[in-house]
Amino acid sequence: LEEKEMVSIDVELNKGGECVESGKSSLSSSSYCNSIDVNEASFRSYCPSKPHKGNDIRWDAIQSVLARDGQLGLGHFRLLKKLGFGDIGSVYLAELRGMKCLFAMKVMDKGTLAGRKKLVRAQTEREILGLLDHPFLPSLYSHFETEKFSCLLMEFCSGGDLHLLRQRQPGRHFTEQAARLALHC
Repeated sequence: LEEKEMVSIDVELNKGGECVESGKSSLSSSSYCNSIDVNEASFRSYCPSKPHKGNDIRWDAIQSVLARDGQLGLGHFRLLKKLGFGDIGSVYLAELRGMKCLFAMKVMDKGTLAGRKKLVRAQTEREILGLLDHPFLPSLYSHFETEKFSCLLMEFCSGGDLHLLRQRQPGRHFTEQAARLALHC
């Protein structure tokens, strides 16, 4: 299913898009996103609901593409690696073409969502992520739809999957000390 899904996404890119596997398991998005040539002041008013991300150059990169092309689509991204999957979609490490910015892109097949009666769940997830603004939670930068897919463009957190990390803990939960240490990282 994974290979079929990647081929389906690649076919929809249709603008010379590619999906390549990367041997890198941990990338720092802050050090990777450094080659944007945008007038920072011109795009600072686009998202007043996410004040803790006010100096995040990825917001500027997205706004630059929106200003240039009017909308985002799969063709604006290069899918580097499948990071994981869940009940309603798969998450990929995605690079914004020409900007060298990394994002986590959750790709959900709309036909599958409809067939499994999960459209409302996907919409609710998007709405909740859009409302969240906290430095300890990944930000939703944008969302877009194609004829076949619904995509959420989120902050890439290079530390891995929190659920798997929790499952590996004694008793499958974090100790209070571990949780307090995590808050100070």
